[in-house]
Amino acid sequence: MSFGNDIFDDMDNNPFAEPSEETPVLEQETTTDTVESGTAEPPNNTNDNNDTNINSTPNETTPVTTPGNEPPVRKEEPPQPDLETTLLPERKEPKLSLKVRVTKIERAGTTSNQQENPSIIFDVSTNIPTFRRKLYRNIKKTYEEFNNFFKYLNGSLPESFIPSIPPPYTNYGIENHEDFAKLLKNFQEWFNRIAMDQLILRKEELAFFIESDHSTYIPISKYKLPATGLKRKTLKQLSPPYDEVIELSEFRPYVKSLHWISKDLQSKIVKSSRSRKSLGTNESNFGHGFMALKDLNQIKQNSNSVNKTNTASNAENQLYKRFGKVINAVGNIDSIIATLDMSTLYDGLEWIVKDTYVVKEALTNRHLIMRELLNAQSNTKNKQETAKKFRSKRDINPLKVDESYRQLKEASDYEKKLTFKLQRITLNLKYEKENWLNWYKKKLHQSIKEYTVQKINYERKKLTILEKIRNDVRKADPNGGLSRLGRENLIINDNKEADDSNRNNGLTTSISSQGVEGDSWAGETRRRSIMEADRLNRTEFDDSINGTDQNEPDNEDDEDNISGDLTATATTTTTTTPTGKMDESLMNARDAATLLGTATF
Repeated sequence: MSFGNDIFDDMDNNPFAEPSEETPVLEQETTTDTVESGTAEPPNNTNDNNDTNINSTPNETTPVTTPGNEPPVRKEEPPQPDLETTLLPERKEPKLSLKVRVTKIERAGTTSNQQENPSIIFDVSTNIPTFRRKLYRNIKKTYEEFNNFFKYLNGSLPESFIPSIPPPYTNYGIENHEDFAKLLKNFQEWFNRIAMDQLILRKEELAFFIESDHSTYIPISKYKLPATGLKRKTLKQLSPPYDEVIELSEFRPYVKSLHWISKDLQSKIVKSSRSRKSLGTNESNFGHGFMALKDLNQIKQNSNSVNKTNTASNAENQLYKRFGKVINAVGNIDSIIATLDMSTLYDGLEWIVKDTYVVKEALTNRHLIMRELLNAQSNTKNKQETAKKFRSKRDINPLKVDESYRQLKEASDYEKKLTFKLQRITLNLKYEKENWLNWYKKKLHQSIKEYTVQKINYERKKLTILEKIRNDVRKADPNGGLSRLGRENLIINDNKEADDSNRNNGLTTSISSQGVEGDSWAGETRRRSIMEADRLNRTEFDDSINGTDQNEPDNEDDEDNISGDLTATATTTTTTTPTGKMDESLMNARDAATLLGTATF
């Protein structure tokens, strides 16, 4: 029975081959080996650089070259391809490109569907041959379709870290401009990460995903994970097999620690946000209570025999009213900061948590394949031992021999397949590791920066609002109160008539600390543009603070305070002429240059 030119026909691999009679082997290096057929092979001389062996004895014979007995000429073997080319030809082949531009986010249907299943609209330009066209416009896919595509990639590509899908909504709230911009940016970043992986671009399923109709995509190709369900949970409880690749063996515990630390930070951010929202509510209630003091003080004045038009009493009433409105606005700002904490830092960590879990499970799949390879090697060894037992028997059944031979060949092929697969996964994950770490650092830095910038801006707005009651405190207290603490550089005008005249003309000493020269509280010398300083000094709460109730008549002191605050803001956006008059139509060269080159945080 002949099996052709098979590797198992060799004596070392085929336990059923008959042992050949061993011929005596000479100790001399120049002797030739004989085979069973009796034909002689060329001598295998170990000293290739010498024509004769210097250390040969007289009894040794040197083969004579005759015209009919010429040694064969050795041909140069072609260079063997490197390991990377053999295992990952995708990295050496011509690069494929996929350019995606996300243009719109749509939310339709019920409230739950709008939040959990938005539709993403994008344009595609590619040179991948599996696509029927090179340009696609207004492709519309639901979030559920993205999840189906991600599950397929995660199961069919164990050699890559598949980017996780970003969350379908943010803590800004749906139907919000910030939510729309953030979601658009996240999906654009996800497509950019997908387009960087050449293994994903060579998947035919990518063309099926993009070319399918809206809300109809289901993975066509099949995929299989190394283990799922209870079996996977059981195997994960066992200690991982020995891993000779130190980079990946140390990388999984690192990613796992990042995953749990990020989740712990998320829980702390949630607690902090809830506490800040509670603080904002209590501050708003405190502000309403202070505004009620104004009504009580007014009743006390009406019941008192003192002159009801007392200026000090009116200033005190105005202080209660304005201070209550300011505290109410501060409470609203704290509530906004609590929302920003969730929508900046929490949402950024949410994507990191999902991505670290995907990376951790990909490394777990590699461990499962390593364990499966060990089992395959053990199975191959057992099949070889069984075959050797058949060989030692004298009377054997040919059918059993054929079956044992077939099982041995299948086990050996399966072992080679797993070995190649593990080498390919290991090599590619080394590249993916560096790319993923760069993305992680960039994403974390971006989230922290966004969180810090937003918080600083709203803390400055809070300071600007608190500074708006400075004039009311000074008018309620003839000595100016504590609002002049640390403000020795501001000249105190002892002439009350001159001070009233300046206030009526809009020239008040109460200026904002956030100006073009920087922050006077911190003493920073950084210059801001006029637009940036004006944006800090004018908040969205100015109307609620400066406005009056509809049922309450306008007060002259109210008008003075409002004009004083607006003038304090206007001092940062106007220039002074040589005659000393304020001219809003002029702008000096420094302010113009600052406006053109606005500094960023």
